[in-house]
Amino acid sequence: MRILRGMIVVGAGRGDALQKPRPFVVVQSNVFGDHATVSVCPLTCVTSDTNLFRVPLEASPDNGLHAAAEIQVDKLDTLARDAIVKSVGTIPITTMTSVDDALRRWLEL
Repeated sequence: MRILRGMIVVGAGRGDALQKPRPFVVVQSNVFGDHATVSVCPLTCVTSDTNLFRVPLEASPDNGLHAAAEIQVDKLDTLARDAIVKSVGTIPITTMTSVDDALRRWLEL
């Protein structure tokens, strides 16, 4: 499976005690498509008012979500490519721009 920036993928993160698959947004550049790992931000359906580093995402047929979620930029993670089970959709470029801005704030870039 080709994994691209802005895709929503399902995989098991390292910190997941039960290795239960969960959704992530791929934030890694497509330039590094052959790298063994993929940089991602997890999604949560528990919403908050932390808009500086959480990006809201409405459910849609394009992204494959069944309920509204937040992209957790503050929980940036790296998954092994073989830990990614499937791709469920993509997010709009406008949302990805908000993710980029939040990553810059979070990492002070």
